[in-house]
Amino acid sequence: RAQYSLPDYVLNVGDNFYWGGYITKCGAPPYKVNDASGQWKKLYEEMYSGPGLDGKQWLGVLGNHDYGGWMFTMGWDQAISYTWASELPSSTGRWFTPAQYWSTKVRYPDFDVEYFFVDNNVFDALHPNENPPHNICSAQHNLEYGATCGASGPTSPEDCYEWFQKLWQSEQEWLEQALAASAATWQVAVMHFPPEGLWGEDYFARVSHDYGLDLVVSGHRHRQEVAYNHGRMGPTAVIVTGGGGGITSEDIPDPAGVDDEYGFVDLTLTKDEIMIEMISHMSHVRSTTCITPRGWQKDSQTPLPISVRSLCDGHPARGPPPQVPPPGSTYYAPPQPTTNPPPEASAAPASPSSSYDSFDDMLDGYR
Repeated sequence: RAQYSLPDYVLNVGDNFYWGGYITKCGAPPYKVNDASGQWKKLYEEMYSGPGLDGKQWLGVLGNHDYGGWMFTMGWDQAISYTWASELPSSTGRWFTPAQYWSTKVRYPDFDVEYFFVDNNVFDALHPNENPPHNICSAQHNLEYGATCGASGPTSPEDCYEWFQKLWQSEQEWLEQALAASAATWQVAVMHFPPEGLWGEDYFARVSHDYGLDLVVSGHRHRQEVAYNHGRMGPTAVIVTGGGGGITSEDIPDPAGVDDEYGFVDLTLTKDEIMIEMISHMSHVRSTTCITPRGWQKDSQTPLPISVRSLCDGHPARGPPPQVPPPGSTYYAPPQPTTNPPPEASAAPASPSSSYDSFDDMLDGYR
């Protein structure tokens, strides 16, 4: 897909190395990173390469499995330090996760997008004796002695809960101040957990209402979903996307890819609309949704100007339903095409480029 869409950059919603994160202990000196496990080379640099991806910035957050899934002591801080890993032979300099939470603005010729990268793993950082399979701070899975990230993170399972609570308090203050100050055409939040239920729905519903947040891009659940003008987030569109590391999904995936399990999302951004195309693991377009900016509209979005043709014109809202074989059958019928054949790479329209002249400029400009 990338060789046809020619993305300007990639948004990464976390769980970078599934299941247990980067295989080293947290607490290394800042900006010191190695690839002794080979994960950076094999599972990132070589896997996500080729036409359309080479040289493209990879902007991300941490997921609960980056911390260790049911512990907090895996090399999550290495996922931050790799941003500056230019001395590593395997590094192509694309990775960009400079902090647990951060923001950046991308300027196009006639509009701009401000991205807010949020670490919301607080919702999986519970008291040590709660829910061991889904608890970063679990006393059962963290070491009884020696479970510490030193100066860079929690120093024990008992400290872990409070550490994440303090992190979340700081983030909330930062996020609301940044959203209030943002004058960008689009405000987009990128986070690991979807803003629903116990994963902060109350908080994000209020933030969405108060500041006109346009879009949330999230992951965690191993399925492809889009919600727009639905539920408590209202006109803030919410995307759930991800492949479960290629080893788990919510339901059994169709080998032909006519399903909503593993996949990714392709965003086409303009001044008036963002077109959201949900792509399956076999490159079928599973749904197409267009959203308009909210601006300072608290409970609605800005209507598309009458003179502007929607990006979604001519695109079906949904692909065919997932194929379900009869009980006991191992046969999947060949899928029907869900879209027209992709255009030749040379025919793809050129995307507006980022306002940054180089990746180093972007590093200097993050906050």
